[in-house]
Amino acid sequence: MTGLQTLNGSARRLASAPTYGDPFSLISRDFDRMIGSIFGDRVTASQALADDKEAAKTLLNPRIDVHETDDHIELSAELPGVEQDDVDVSVLEGVLTITGEKKSTRESNEGARVIERSYGSFKRSFRLNDTIDVDNITASFKNGVLVLTLPKVAEQKPEPRKITVSG
Repeated sequence: MTGLQTLNGSARRLASAPTYGDPFSLISRDFDRMIGSIFGDRVTASQALADDKEAAKTLLNPRIDVHETDDHIELSAELPGVEQDDVDVSVLEGVLTITGEKKSTRESNEGARVIERSYGSFKRSFRLNDTIDVDNITASFKNGVLVLTLPKVAEQKPEPRKITVSG
């Protein structure tokens, strides 16, 4: 029977759904768009990966959590196996960039039977909107998690100015 699979004694038809690629990369791209909307623009790292398929094979894509409060945004990046010295965070012209490299602990893969862990460079970039105080961004790194605190610019409430009336 073509198109059928027997499972626990019952025949089931196999769905022949078209293949659209890695579903996790689609989810990641959607998540990047959502994060980009928080920061005022699209995330540029996913676009770079989509443009260069060879880069997609070698670049790691750290997972990001974003939490917002009234006075700051906290961005956490999962970087398991990455040393603190191998991570660089910078801001240039309103773009926050996290770069780094996860290095292999082995010099060669000779004799390897299975290699599932990924090694290589990574880069995530986010366009910051005008509400972020870029001069006071702080970063901490503990247990493979990079936490960036992006303080918001304090809103200046206009105060009425007293004008004396002369007569």
